[in-house]
Amino acid sequence: MRPIASKPRTPWCMAKTMSRSTLDEYLEKMRCRYRRYTGKPAKGKLLDEFCQVSGHERKYASKLLSRRRGPGSRGRCPPNVGGRPKSYDAEVVGILLEIWKHSEQPCGKRLVPMLKDWLPYYERRSGELKVATRKAVLSISAAQIDRVLGPMKFGYGVVNRRTPKANAAIKALVPIRAECWDAREPGWLEADTVAHCGGDMGGSFLWSLTATDIFSGWTEVRSSWNRGQHSVCGAFTGIEQSLPFVILGVDTDNGGEFLNHHLHSHFTGRERPVQMTRSRPYHKNDQAHVEQKNSTHVRQLLGHDRLGHDLLVVPVFELLEAWSVWRNNFTTTFKQIAKRREGSRTVRKHEKVPMTPCDRLIQYCAEVGDAGTAESLRAWRSLHDPFELKAWIEKRLTMIWKLDAAITLAENDGEANLEGVAAAILRGHLRSAPVAPQNRKHSAHLHPKDKLNHTTNQDATKSTQAA
Repeated sequence: MRPIASKPRTPWCMAKTMSRSTLDEYLEKMRCRYRRYTGKPAKGKLLDEFCQVSGHERKYASKLLSRRRGPGSRGRCPPNVGGRPKSYDAEVVGILLEIWKHSEQPCGKRLVPMLKDWLPYYERRSGELKVATRKAVLSISAAQIDRVLGPMKFGYGVVNRRTPKANAAIKALVPIRAECWDAREPGWLEADTVAHCGGDMGGSFLWSLTATDIFSGWTEVRSSWNRGQHSVCGAFTGIEQSLPFVILGVDTDNGGEFLNHHLHSHFTGRERPVQMTRSRPYHKNDQAHVEQKNSTHVRQLLGHDRLGHDLLVVPVFELLEAWSVWRNNFTTTFKQIAKRREGSRTVRKHEKVPMTPCDRLIQYCAEVGDAGTAESLRAWRSLHDPFELKAWIEKRLTMIWKLDAAITLAENDGEANLEGVAAAILRGHLRSAPVAPQNRKHSAHLHPKDKLNHTTNQDATKSTQAA
């Protein structure tokens, strides 16, 4: 019989039979050849030979031959080459981090225009800064802020819930608005509700009503027990009292909390009727402005847990009042100024420098020649300290979750006097409230055709007293 011929050994198998020292010697020989060769074809053939013998992947083999990997490598940066000196020391980064944490972690482009407003309050709390430090904080770029604070960024999602259908009779009274409002003046609102049900729509629980002005971005949030027509109308009344302008129109979805005769007569049965419109069914993007605020102004604060005790209505209502004041005065937003269609994609253009909703209203008043209202808005904002107000908000939020847990535990233990349980927690935590005048009565609105006369501001948290 003919002997069975053995298979020829491939070059790749050669690497398995070579010792480590032999491989290192072979690598050094190939490095010398690779350094002497010029031209891509010659180096490519040498690289193919090295890959066949050593068994390395081509990209890694290229790094070995150029001494970027393996024994005797230089690493990514030679040790004798120094990098660019840091422009911002630890003190500047600490100031940025402190302001960033207290302002709900905005991106660098939003944080840059906020620094000039927040820095005086930071100095009031932490002491006067050096001239060089203040200059460095105010001159830092948005990209550099993102690089320094990048690891601490995080985001939030939105949970959308189906709402019951309204009857056909009221739908005939409220027209559908399918196109975007070209709002050139404040007063045109989008409104929506958020369910704090914890994933279970059964039973009674808190709802949040969100209303945002399309022109300025001014957003107000209030809570209500369930979403009956009377409670939602009461939340709308609280929102309207806090707005620095008159409502001209309200656009809602097709939920029964909005499409009912009680709320319809509330808006249309006044001396100056408010235009009511509704979005198309199952087209949530028709209300893109308020859907975004449901995330940043509601879910970001209260999360997705269930708030199923009616004793939480007043504390949450006051919390959302202060939260709205803080958001409207001290956090910037980007406003879309143009949109066009190019083939299959939509190109959107936003303002280059973000502004707070209060600043947009001040700018609008200056453009229409209403210096008095602009000055009153500046004076109203100067009454608030963003650090103080945010600290009060965090303290109140902690108290609300503690109150919710205590009431739930008392219910499980069969406690009948739940109001007594709540009163003990309220006495222990709510000693006083920060100055936050927000219930602003008005008889006119921010438009050039009408004269503006605002009355004296009231304290937004006047109901929060020492127990």
